[in-house]
Amino acid sequence: MNPFNRLLSISLLLIGQVFAVDASARDWIDAVSFTYGQDEDSNETDVYRLGLQNRWERTWFKGGAWYLGGYWDAELAYMESDLKNSDNNDILDISLTPVFRYQRDANLSSGVTPYAEAGVGPHLLSETRLGFQKYSTALQFGSLVGFGLGFGGNGQYEIAYRFQHISNSNIKKPNNGMNLHLLRLGYSFN
Repeated sequence: MNPFNRLLSISLLLIGQVFAVDASARDWIDAVSFTYGQDEDSNETDVYRLGLQNRWERTWFKGGAWYLGGYWDAELAYMESDLKNSDNNDILDISLTPVFRYQRDANLSSGVTPYAEAGVGPHLLSETRLGFQKYSTALQFGSLVGFGLGFGGNGQYEIAYRFQHISNSNIKKPNNGMNLHLLRLGYSFN
């Protein structure tokens, strides 16, 4: 079974488990997301991610129409380079990112909630080669900025654009990184 089919199987199994358990057992999972993206480099990389999110209880600057909050974003990704004749054309990536989100209060916005977000977190790659790109360490760090909209009766659906840079933050040379453009779809249980 190729890595993409493995990731798809694991993702479907995880999503099935999330929906199979009762609400009290999944209090720690507030939302799920699926992300597709591509690199802006010449490595011709496609990215597929499944994410589980846990919203923070704490918010800041609440009192007006906007507030600052955040969530933990745990993601499992499959990255595939379309380049031929390279050493390795696919890798798996697991990450955990604290994400700060500045958003409009859903109760004041008729079900449409615009937001902007940013975060930085560790990524662990299954291989240090992808296409013609070599990463000197399996441990990488991903920084992201994005914006999106929550919508639906309770704001349970989300669509967002993210720009993400992944590199090893100069832990070891060379520090080849990747820049990704990502489209993210999400569903919130709460």
